[in-house]
Amino acid sequence: MIGQSRDSQSLYPPARSAWWTCAVLTLGCVLAFVDRSILNLFIIPIQRDLDLSDTQISLLVGFAFGVFNAAFGLPVARWVDSGRRIVVATTGIAVWSVATMGCGLASNFSQLFVGRVAVGAGEAAVTPAGVSLLADLFPASRRGAAMGIFYAGAFIGTGGALILGGALWRAIGDRVLTLPIIAPVHSWQAILMLVGGVGLLVAPLTLSLREPSRKEGDRVIASAGVPVTEVARYYTTHKKTLFGHTFGFCLQNFALHAGAAWAPTLLVRTEGWSIPQAGTTFGLLMLILGPIGAITSGALADSLAKRGRRDSKLLVAILAATACALTSLIIAANPGSAAVVGALAVFSFFSVFTLPLAPGALQEVMPNAMRGQATAVYVGVTNLVAGGFAATAVALLTDYVFHDHAKLYLSFGLVGAVVCTLAGCILFATLKPFRATVKCRQLLHDPH
Repeated sequence: MIGQSRDSQSLYPPARSAWWTCAVLTLGCVLAFVDRSILNLFIIPIQRDLDLSDTQISLLVGFAFGVFNAAFGLPVARWVDSGRRIVVATTGIAVWSVATMGCGLASNFSQLFVGRVAVGAGEAAVTPAGVSLLADLFPASRRGAAMGIFYAGAFIGTGGALILGGALWRAIGDRVLTLPIIAPVHSWQAILMLVGGVGLLVAPLTLSLREPSRKEGDRVIASAGVPVTEVARYYTTHKKTLFGHTFGFCLQNFALHAGAAWAPTLLVRTEGWSIPQAGTTFGLLMLILGPIGAITSGALADSLAKRGRRDSKLLVAILAATACALTSLIIAANPGSAAVVGALAVFSFFSVFTLPLAPGALQEVMPNAMRGQATAVYVGVTNLVAGGFAATAVALLTDYVFHDHAKLYLSFGLVGAVVCTLAGCILFATLKPFRATVKCRQLLHDPH
C-alpha cells in the first residue's frame, strides 16, 4: 500500500461533516431493513392474492433475498475496497428501492421472486460500504458510537417496517386501489411501492456526501485489501477458529431470520390477532429490545474481556444461544397469547446479540488488511444459509410435516430450538482455538 503520514488529528474530516455523513448512512441502513422486512407483515394477504403456499412465500422472504444478497456480497465488498464508496452506497439504495417498487407491481410468484432477488442484490452494499466509510470518518475514540448508531438502523428499520406497515394497512384497508397510470393494485402492493419510492429520495442525498480518504493507522493510503488467495490461506491456517466462528454465529442468525420472517404471521394465525396488531406488537419488541440487546451484549463482552477473557464475545453468544433455544421451546408449547408474547420478547432481546458480537469477534482474529473481505465472507455465508433457508425451514415443516398452517408456532419453535442448540455447541467447541488465535495475533504485535 502506498501512503503518507499526517498528524493524526488532521486525518479525519470535521466532526460536523462526519456526523452528517453518519446520519445519512444510518438513514440508508434504516430504509434497507424497511424494504427487506416489509414483506413479512403481509404474508397472509400476499398468499391469498397470489395463491401461494407457505413454502413459496418463504422462498420470497428468505431464499430470493438471502442467496443473491450473499452472491453479490464479496464482489461488492471488493468494489468498496477499491472504488468510491459513496457511489457504491448510492447505487445500492437506488437498486433496492426500485426493486421494492417492482415487488409492488408483481402479479405472480415469478415476478415477485425476481423483485426480491434485486432487493437482495442492492442491499449487498449496505454493510461493507457503511462500515468502511465510518472507519475513515471517525478516529478510534469516536468510532464505536458511530458504528452503534449505524447498526441501530437495522433495528429501527425492522421494527419501523412492521409498525409503519401496520399503520398504513389500517389506514388504507384491505382492498383494491385504482392508482393513476398503474393498473388496479391490492393494498399491500401500494404500500410496497410507497416504501420503495422513499429510497429514491434518499439516493441523491447519499450521492452528495464527500468521500473520505482511506486510512491505515496514522497514514492516508491509496488502496486497501489483499488478494483473495491470501485471505484463503489465512482461513486454512486458522480454520478451527474461523469456521467455528462463521457457522456458530450463522446458526444463531438462522433463528433471528426465522423470527423476523414468521413472528407477525404466527401471532395472526395462532393467537387470532389482526395484521396491524401483530405488526405493531412485534415491531415495538424489535424497535425497543433490539438496540437494548445489542448494547447489553457489548457491555457483557467488554466486562468479561476486562477480566482477561479473550473469548468474551463467544461466551456471551453461547449465553444468548441458550436463552433463544429455551424461549423457542416455550413458543413451540403455545402456552397462550401472553406467554407467547413474553417468549418473543425474550427471543427478540437475545437473538440480536449475534449482530455486534460476530463482527467484533472477527476483528480480533483477522489482520487489518483482511477484515473487509472476511466480513464479506461471514455476511455472505450468513445471508446464504440463514437468510436463504431459515424462513423455508419453518415453512417446510408447516406444509409437509404438520400439514396445518395453524401449527406455525410448532414449526417455528422447533427450528429455533434446534439451530440455537447447535450454535451453542459449535461456539463452545470454538472457544479454545479462538483463544489461541487471539493470543497469536497479540504476540505478533507485541512479542514482549
